[in-house]
Amino acid sequence: RRKILISTQVMPVDLYDPAGLWGDMSAEKSKRGLAVEINNGRAAMLGIFGFMAASKVDGSVPALSFIKPYAGDYMQPFEGNFDLFA
Repeated sequence: RRKILISTQVMPVDLYDPAGLWGDMSAEKSKRGLAVEINNGRAAMLGIFGFMAASKVDGSVPALSFIKPYAGDYMQPFEGNFDLFA
């Protein structure tokens, strides 16, 4: 049998509230806030992927047809020859 680790066993801090600013929040409200934050992150990733697809393939995202495509290379940081201060 494999042991299932919960986040407190892996990480020493609460991922939703690492600074402890919302310490008086109930467990239910904290759980809901974490779920909302995860869903917001997922929506943001989908939005970024939509912009990336629209910039590479014309007409792939019809709702973004009014936005001028990005002329630069947004994948540059992931290539081997990237230097932030060059």
